[in-house]
Amino acid sequence: MQGQRQTQPGGLVNQQAADVSPLVGYRPVAGAYDELIDPRGGYRAHWLAFTAQFERLGTLELKRRWARSQRLIHANGVAYSPHGAADDRQRPWMLDPFPLLVGSREWSEVSTGLAQRAQVLELALQDLYGPQKLVRDGVLPPELLYGHPGYLLPLKSPEVARSQMLQLYSADLGRSPDGSWWVLADRTESPSGIGFALENRIVVSRMLPEPFRDCRVMRLAGYFARVRESLQAIAPQQVRNPSIAILSQGPGQQNYFEDAYLARYLGYVLVEGEDLTVRKRRLWLKTLEGLVPIDVLIRRPNSDQCDPLELGGESPAGVAGLIQASREGSLAVANPLGSGLVESPVFMAFLPRLCQALLGEKLKLPGVATWWCGEPESLEYVTQNVDRLLLKRAFRQRGEESMLTVELRDMPREQLIEKLRADPRGYIAQERVQRSSAPCWRNGRLQTCRVALRAFATATPDGGFQVMEGALARTTSSAEPLETSILSGEGSKDVWITSDQPVEPISLLSHEDEPVALVRLGAELPSRVADNSYWLGRNLERADAKARLVRTVANRLTGEDDPTQLVELPYLLRALADEGLIEPGYAVAEMRELLPHVDRSLPSQVLNSQQPSSLTASVDRVFYSATKVRDRLSRDAWRLLLRVSQAFNAPDAAPQDLTDLINATDELIADLAAVGGLVVESMTRTQFYRFLDIGRRLERAAQLVELLTACLIETQPSVRPMLEALLETSDSIMTYRSRYRSNMRFVATLDLLLTDPSNPRSVAFQLNTLERHIGKLPRSDDEAQGAAAEQRLVMSMSHAIRMADVEALAEAHEMGNQKPLAELLAQISRDLPSLSNAISLKYLVHAGTPRQLSPL
Repeated sequence: MQGQRQTQPGGLVNQQAADVSPLVGYRPVAGAYDELIDPRGGYRAHWLAFTAQFERLGTLELKRRWARSQRLIHANGVAYSPHGAADDRQRPWMLDPFPLLVGSREWSEVSTGLAQRAQVLELALQDLYGPQKLVRDGVLPPELLYGHPGYLLPLKSPEVARSQMLQLYSADLGRSPDGSWWVLADRTESPSGIGFALENRIVVSRMLPEPFRDCRVMRLAGYFARVRESLQAIAPQQVRNPSIAILSQGPGQQNYFEDAYLARYLGYVLVEGEDLTVRKRRLWLKTLEGLVPIDVLIRRPNSDQCDPLELGGESPAGVAGLIQASREGSLAVANPLGSGLVESPVFMAFLPRLCQALLGEKLKLPGVATWWCGEPESLEYVTQNVDRLLLKRAFRQRGEESMLTVELRDMPREQLIEKLRADPRGYIAQERVQRSSAPCWRNGRLQTCRVALRAFATATPDGGFQVMEGALARTTSSAEPLETSILSGEGSKDVWITSDQPVEPISLLSHEDEPVALVRLGAELPSRVADNSYWLGRNLERADAKARLVRTVANRLTGEDDPTQLVELPYLLRALADEGLIEPGYAVAEMRELLPHVDRSLPSQVLNSQQPSSLTASVDRVFYSATKVRDRLSRDAWRLLLRVSQAFNAPDAAPQDLTDLINATDELIADLAAVGGLVVESMTRTQFYRFLDIGRRLERAAQLVELLTACLIETQPSVRPMLEALLETSDSIMTYRSRYRSNMRFVATLDLLLTDPSNPRSVAFQLNTLERHIGKLPRSDDEAQGAAAEQRLVMSMSHAIRMADVEALAEAHEMGNQKPLAELLAQISRDLPSLSNAISLKYLVHAGTPRQLSPL
């Protein structure tokens, strides 16, 4: 059955009777501006092309596409934890597939207003950290500056007046009931959100390619190209190809996903405080090859956390001497330290007069009405109207303003007024803004949500600002202001700026005629990244070895044979106990009889997340290690590691019995093997790969030596079931059978697992690979003439394995003399940790967390 196109909500376009229009049932909020529906009940003009395509797709198709898009978001691991969240866990990024559309003409007016606003704040910062004429001339009260906890006195300098203070700027926007735009907040410290806006665009444009094309949506890539140009323009001495790094606060922080995402997209190095050092008044990146200079630093930590030398504090995000390097002109910081001064809400009350004083013109884009209680007239107005105003701290405390605003909102009226009169300079009041309403896709249908936009601007080489042709929409079902609703977890939308003209595609790729230097080594690897890569490799192998050992035991406990008659089972349980996977008592026959039967307790013990040595804890460490090098991993590798972590930790995935445990370990082993395959086949042979593989090989050798020791030393003479268990656990059973059929012999097993250099699972293979990798690590001039300590260690172990007479070892072992084999395994078991320590001390441990030795 065909319907007719309508310009009213709920029209059908080429829909079958069973597939209702996605727009049916949407109702705007009374008393608020609605983004989709005009006052007459029809669609707004710039929405017509979109709604026609949206209805043509139909509800069923939209559900199918959204399910696919959610898998993409999940696979990419997009996560965010807002400031003030009740816990430290990152939340999945809540994206609404229904975009928010704004016409290009309307957005042009917004952009002009934002560019002017950014210019005012730029000039204000230059003055407040420079000559301070605004204070002397009475434009700003002195207490607004000298009482501001964000005013950093060490940064005051006459040179500030001639320097760029804002490379990046953002503003939160909302609409008044008549549709006019208001600025709700300015962000100048280290604005966040552009990475999430870009991810939203990628997901939504893939889900809705037809509406995206028909609506002529402006592209975002042009803005990122301007960001690149802006950052290159501020490089000291106008370096042609400056080294640019993003200073992140590290995994677990609110914006780490965005930091890693932008580093990959823009091609910049992602660093943390411990990766950097200041020497000779210049900032350097500590790498395996030595110190590499940094020309431009995009910082994400707050200003007061960036330099413990001059600003105090013990934040690991800081770099001692950063201000000195910036002051000397050898480093450009975006945004410079101290730029967050003007993002406090109190400046909203003075921005109109600042605009008039600095630019000689009126403010084009107004902010929400704001009163500073430090002025007597404003204080009286606020106390008389306190019930209908929103109270905030005058000076922003980044990361805490949400909780402080809620605290003030919930305070009794009398107590609140008393608090204001006790410290009027510390508070401002703002008019409550009822955010505009817009459609959002929830539970397979359109519902109503409230929206506010975060818009972004970047400085241009000519001294102006360019605004992104798009934004990040923040959505909530609550009518509360941004500061309070964010605590309940907001969602987001992609913002489409629609054009009347065809839109040219834009790319960040370099021009074809631009010269490029060929690079193949990739040696500029920070020691911290090398350390994390090394431990990612070790944790991958540790989880794999534990999963294989658990599966071997579980298979025997569920077999047809009586477990009490399995001669190999006590030694396998001993191996499990040595790994910390089960209670140590299970390794002792007398104590094993007093404990619950192992077939009942095995699933709960090996998967106990509270036990640091459990299989679950090992999988968690794999993912944690991966998060610390996320910007170095391919998207496919990251998605696979994310799937491993989430699948293994899913609440409904907890094994209830041994069969479930076998299935869980089967899937885990297969996924870890896939990760290993991606590493081998897709990762370039840089130092990052080398340290990851060193970790894998060292851990695989250590795990195999421990397994051989547990099952062969101080045990009964080896029998066929024990040999089969060893080969199965070490993933060598098929290789053995292809060579020897069913003829199970100890000498052949020992050769395959210990001394065969062609078996990727043998100790010999691991040592040979380690010897090659270590031989290619950077060496100092002092070591050029001889072998380094780590080389001597691995060469000694390789020599011991090569010179081992495996037939003599096997014959002695079968005759009851286990000493020769025990001594060889003990030597390898002793030297592997020594090798790990030697590598760590030389390459992976350069400095600890900086600490303030005395108060300022």
